[in-house]
Amino acid sequence: PERSRGDEEAAEINEEVHAIRRSPEELAPFGVHFAVAGPGEIDQGIELPGEIQPNADRVAHIAPRFSGIVREVRKTVGDNVRAGEVLAVVESETLAPFELKSAFAGTVIEKAATPGEAIGRETTAFVVADLSTVWATFTVFQPDLAFVRVGQRVRIHDSSDAFAIEGTISYITPVVDPTTRTATARVVLANPGGIWRPGAFVSGYVIDPVPVGVAVPRAALQSVAGRSVVFTATGDQIEPRPVSVGRTGRTVVEITSGLEAGARYADAGTFLLKAELEKGEAEEEE
Repeated sequence: PERSRGDEEAAEINEEVHAIRRSPEELAPFGVHFAVAGPGEIDQGIELPGEIQPNADRVAHIAPRFSGIVREVRKTVGDNVRAGEVLAVVESETLAPFELKSAFAGTVIEKAATPGEAIGRETTAFVVADLSTVWATFTVFQPDLAFVRVGQRVRIHDSSDAFAIEGTISYITPVVDPTTRTATARVVLANPGGIWRPGAFVSGYVIDPVPVGVAVPRAALQSVAGRSVVFTATGDQIEPRPVSVGRTGRTVVEITSGLEAGARYADAGTFLLKAELEKGEAEEEE
């Protein structure tokens, strides 16, 4: 029977390097993991700059009902408040005191009330935000608008990569800003513990998945004898098998030839397998 190009390349590599005479089970304690090759989605997409903002649907701008003098301030920026809790006491022009209360439970994010200061009805004395949810807003440049849609998944991470979360685009502005030529995409995020702070910069990777016949994690690929390979397991022997790579995503790649669906391959710890091969070569040269 005729041999495929992948078989020929595999034979060439196996003439140059040695197979690893160990079973997948033996290598498992060292972090080498095996999976079965099959269909998957290539997580293609684009990276967008963004910023965390308060959820504008849960922000209250609190102003006095009447003009007057601030007599008492009970809350300041950063304080958590309950719904109906008194933020300040104002004495009206008729000398009747009245209270400024929070519209809902949240956090004081702005304060413009100072004891003894005159304050008018047009003045926002406090801004209270419910930060249990926040908005991640992303700048979408005009050429990228064709690839960004409501309902798409977005992987969001902070500037230090300390926090990461996945969300869904819920809104895209219907017009492009005439100055910046950009639109804005929005993701609503749950914010347990307040880890997403308004004003912080974030990055979002908008995922546009493409289904393929055989997909493997990028970590499965190694370079051996100048070729891209995936380590396959047959019985108690592991061999580097040359593969051709198609579409490449952020974490997953398409294999167009060299690895068939159903084959057992290493999807983690492959750098250890490559080191094992190099060790075997060095020992043989000695």
